[in-house]
Order: sequence, then structure tokens, then C-alpha cells
Amino acid sequence: MGDHNFHYIGFVKYDRERNNVSEIGFSYRAYREFMHPTTLKQIVVLGVVVVTIVFLFPFFFRIGLFSPLKDLLSGVERVNGGNFEVQVPIRIKDEIGFLANSFNNMVSSIRDARKELQDYADHLAIKVRLRTEKLSEKIEELQNLKIQQDGDYFLTSLLAKPLNYNANKSTRISTRFLLRQKKQFEFKGKRADLGGDICITGNLRLGTPSDYKRYVFAMNGDAMGKSMQGAGGALVIGVMVNSILARSAADDRILDTSPEQWLTEMYEELNSVFKSFDGSMVVSASFFLIEENYGKTYYFNAEHPFTVLYRGGRAVFLESSLTLRKIGLESEYAFHVFTTTLREGDVLIIGSDGKDDLDLTPDKDTRSINEDETLFLKIVEAGKGNIEQIEQLICKKGEIIDDLSLLRIEYGVPQLNLEKNYLKTDKTKSPSLNLNEGVSDWNASYSHARQLYRNGNVKEAIDELMDLYSKTPKDSKVIKLLGLLSFKDKDYVTAVEILGKYLELNSELSEYWYYFSIANKKLGRFSEAISASEKVAIKQPDNTNNLVNLSDLYRLQREYTRAKEIAIKILNVDPQNKNAKKILKEIENKI
Repeated sequence: MGDHNFHYIGFVKYDRERNNVSEIGFSYRAYREFMHPTTLKQIVVLGVVVVTIVFLFPFFFRIGLFSPLKDLLSGVERVNGGNFEVQVPIRIKDEIGFLANSFNNMVSSIRDARKELQDYADHLAIKVRLRTEKLSEKIEELQNLKIQQDGDYFLTSLLAKPLNYNANKSTRISTRFLLRQKKQFEFKGKRADLGGDICITGNLRLGTPSDYKRYVFAMNGDAMGKSMQGAGGALVIGVMVNSILARSAADDRILDTSPEQWLTEMYEELNSVFKSFDGSMVVSASFFLIEENYGKTYYFNAEHPFTVLYRGGRAVFLESSLTLRKIGLESEYAFHVFTTTLREGDVLIIGSDGKDDLDLTPDKDTRSINEDETLFLKIVEAGKGNIEQIEQLICKKGEIIDDLSLLRIEYGVPQLNLEKNYLKTDKTKSPSLNLNEGVSDWNASYSHARQLYRNGNVKEAIDELMDLYSKTPKDSKVIKLLGLLSFKDKDYVTAVEILGKYLELNSELSEYWYYFSIANKKLGRFSEAISASEKVAIKQPDNTNNLVNLSDLYRLQREYTRAKEIAIKILNVDPQNKNAKKILKEIENKI
């Protein structure tokens, strides 16, 4: 047992195929002598590896990882301390090197941005002054352009105003029209409007000197285009139509022609002129010739909204389909003059498309435009053919988004003995007119209207005054009383129109400026209402009723600071004023 030669290493092998087990043994000493060289080599290799790991890897880690990270961390700390001149060295172009390069680029961008910001801050005052000067110059240029544009608008409106002329003097057929141009502006303190709608009426005598008939001419038109373009078209057709009327009725002229022929010649003359504009200026319009004694009516419609016939409380369209294109365009329809016969009390209402173009949801972000063509028929019936009431009803239905014009023709109105307001009679009759009788009738009508008002019959008084106003539209006494009664009758549309005309004649009456402001306020025309109320405030600074109205107007315009200022002023004059307190409370709730 003590002899090493008897120590063996044994190995056992199992053979599955032969199903036997083999065992072989070696001397342990011989086995060790055989394995010694191989084991020695492995020990040497392991020693080299251990030495490499222990001594060389820390060096490589320090150069390739620790030092770059330390440099990057140092750079971050210096940047954090406000030093933007840092430049981290890039030792090796690996991931850490890419990170260091990105850091250097970031610091460089921040440094450049800081320099620009510092430069901007150093020269801020100069730059602000330069920008302010440029802005002031641009604003001044815009103001000058605005003044120039408004001047052009004002001149155009002055030219257009006399063309919208209700020249009809018939005592058998009454004509009235209402015109509301969408474009409103102010030039040198004067308010005016501009648009493409136009209304014209007049009188003609057609036939032979021994056998002629009297006719009332009426037209309503809408020139296509916005502002100046539309106004230009209205000017052209207004001048031409008035020229044709003047030419046809001058010097008591009796034209030996038929109504159909006269309307045909008018259309051909107008169309030839407008076609020369090559489609840049076109007009939709309806033209009427109405025989006075029997109501025979001749008309044509050039792609204008259908005319409404109001008869016996019912409103229907006179036309049923398109029969002619706009004036100035080629038409696939042959020109034709249509006829109808009016009965006693019939009313024709001709209007531009502004009566149908309504925004039914003005308070919402998305417009909802009216598409019901029969809506206007219902409005006419509700307004009983009165164009002022019709306008009020239209405004209640929605916001008007286009020019609005309405021409009202009533057949068979009571005749008045006012021959001076009619066309001159033919020369076979006596040339002298009983002017004294006419003046006497006018005075009687005016006195009767005043008496009706005193007796509380406001509506009857208004009807009487309306008749006088249609005959003498520039009489200040009629305008003054009619404006007041229209306001008291809450017919604010008429009140605004009539009061506005009276204030053009007499702008010193503060009471009427106050009425004018209230009427505009009721119609939602806050800017016009404020302008009128401010005039009263200048003349009567302690008029609390006007101040309450003015404060409320500014509140409605959401100018709460100005509204509050005026309300406080009211309370200084009248500490118990309930309306002023109510306005202040509403302002506080809004703010």
C-alpha cells in the first residue's frame, strides 16, 4: 500500500452494441507524467491572462471610458456654472466621442444665441423706436388710403343719390321705395352708404296727342359686384334710365309708340351698353310700365328676384320661371314683354336678392343662409305689404348680408286734388293750375294729421303724413312730425329714415338726436346709435336719460370701461338712478 507503483487510474467504457463493459487502468505516476506538459502550458497562459486583466485593463478603461466621461462631466459642470466657452476634447470617435461632439455643438449654439440675445437687448430701444416709426408710417399710409377710399366712396354716393329718384307724381298709382346699402362709411364726419341697388320711378304718356294714356314707370335693379364695382354698375344704369325717362317725357312729350315697343327699345339700349363691358359689369333688374286708368301692366325681368303680387292679404310671385338673363349678358331666352292687369288695391313689391340673403344664425360661428324662397312671401303677408314693416320682419328673421332694396307699387290709391304734384297736363287743357287750392289742401291735410295725433289716432296721422311726405319729401314740417310719430309708433325703420332726413336739415335739435339714437339701437345699429347719443351728450352733458342710453350702448358693444365711466357719471348726478345701477351690475357680471 505504501508503494506508489501500485496506484492506478481506471477508466470504464460501456459498449451498447456488444452489450459489454470494458475497463482499462493506468499507473497514476505515468498518467501525471503524461499530463504535466499540458497542464504547465495552461498555467502559464492563465498567469498571462490574469496579469493582463489586473494591470492593463484599468489603463485601457481610464483612457477609453473614465477620462472622456470625466471631461464631459467637467464640461457640463462648467456650462452649468455659466461658462459657455467650454470645449470638451474628443479622445476617441466612439459613442462617447459622438456624445462629446454633440455637447460641443449644443454649447456653441447656446453661445451664439446668447450673443444674439445680448445684442438684441443692447439695441432693443433703438429697434423698438425704428419698428414704431415704421408701424406709424404704415398706419398713416393706411389712414391716408382709407381717407382716399372713403372720399371715393363718398363722391360715388353723392353721384348715386340723385339717381335713386321717386319721380312718380301719379295720384292713381303710388310708388315708394326703401334702400339699405350694405357698405356703410364715414367721411369727414358725414355718414353715407354705397352699393349696387337702385330704384327709379317716373311718368310717361304714350299714344297720339288725341288719344294717349298715362303710364307709371318703375324699376328696381341690382348691379353685380361689391362696393365700388356694384356702385359703378348702379351709376351707369341709373344715368341711362333717367336719361331715357327724361328724353321720353321732356316738354310734355307724348310718344307715339306702344308700351311693349318702349320697353323693348329700353332693354336693347341698356343691354348694348352693358355688353360693351365684356361681362365685368352686369345688372339684374325688373322694369314695369303700368297704365293708370285700367291697371294694364307691362314688364320684363332680367334675372332679378321674382316680383311679389300682394292681393287680398295673400302674396304670390308674379313670375314663375327665368325668362331673361342679366343686362349685359348674352341670353338664350328671346326678349319678351309680359303683361298682367292690376286690380284696385293690388300691391307689387320688387326687391333685390338682399331680401332673401339672410344669415339665420348670426350668433353662431357657422353661417346658415336662408334657402327658402317662399320665406319672403310669408314676410310680405305678415307685413301686410308695408315695406317698412317688411324690413323689420326680415331683420327679425336673420342678419341681412347684402344690399337691400324694396320698391312698392300700389294701384288704385285715393286721388288727391294736388295737380301741382302731377305731370303737366297736355296743352289742350288750361295751362294755369290752381296753386292756392293745392296749398290749401296741403295745409288742410297737415292740420288734419296734427289733430289726429292730438286725438290719439297715431296710425291714422302717420298715414296722412306719409301721403304728404310722398308728395313733398323735402318739407321740414312734414318730416319732423312724421319722424316723431313713427318713433312713437315704434316703427323704428321708418323713424331712422325720416329722423335722419330731418337732422340733415336741422342738426341742433338734441331731442331728435336722442330719438334717432334709440331707434337705431332698437334696430341693432349700435355704432350709429352711439354717434347720435354722443352728440346729445356734448350739447346736454347732464341729460341722464341720454347718458343711460349711451352707457347701455357701450355695454352692448362690450366697451365696458366706457360704459362704467358713464354709469358712474350718472350716479354722480342722480345717485338713485336705477337704470345706472342696473347697468353697473350687468357690467360687473360680465367682467
